[in-house]
Amino acid sequence: MNDKMAVMNRWMEEALSEGNGAAKEHLHAMARIIGGQVARIAEPVQVPEVLSSTIEELGKGVTAGMLMQHGQAGMLAVKLFSIKG
Repeated sequence: MNDKMAVMNRWMEEALSEGNGAAKEHLHAMARIIGGQVARIAEPVQVPEVLSSTIEELGKGVTAGMLMQHGQAGMLAVKLFSIKG
């Protein structure tokens, strides 16, 4: 898993070197990829649960990132309340 995280961090560093717009595009692309992977591993009835837990983990990452990057301690609670099909 550490190798995969290193690759993702390298991709972000490359995007950041191209500017904020490229970094945001990179995040949006990663979000679409993760969304596709959620759909790939979950049966249709499981998608809300898998997506919700994935979003909760994203919130934990933002919380850790805010502390590491900006020295701001806190907690970002993220919840998915509904999905419309």
